[in-house]
Amino acid sequence: MPGPMEVEPLIDRREIVRRIERLHVSADLKALLSTLIETTVVVGGKIVQIGCRVLAYIFDLAKSYPKVTFGVVAALVLSFLISSIPLLGPLLSPVLTPILLIIGLGWGALQDMIDGPMRNRLSGLEAQFKDLGVA
Repeated sequence: MPGPMEVEPLIDRREIVRRIERLHVSADLKALLSTLIETTVVVGGKIVQIGCRVLAYIFDLAKSYPKVTFGVVAALVLSFLISSIPLLGPLLSPVLTPILLIIGLGWGALQDMIDGPMRNRLSGLEAQFKDLGVA
């Protein structure tokens, strides 16, 4: 009989729950996100809290790159509005949704590079290359 499974070190679940509670979304979506926290998988004899990891990654990504997040959300909202146009929406949506996502993601990434954490990371990378004599 196999021994007890080892539980992977916990991510701060209380912090994730606090972040979910501070979101300006419906109570149904908050409840759905809260149930996602409980999702676990067994990998190599360890219980991995995959739900916590995914939500922590999403929150960190949105915090690190707010303009990319805004660009993607704006593109998805516009895509939804286009798809709801009678007759033309179902025809235009498959074509315009990827284009809008590319534009939103690209615009957000450019804005984050101009003034944000990505600029600091790129400046640090540039300094490392200068130290190596490459740039």
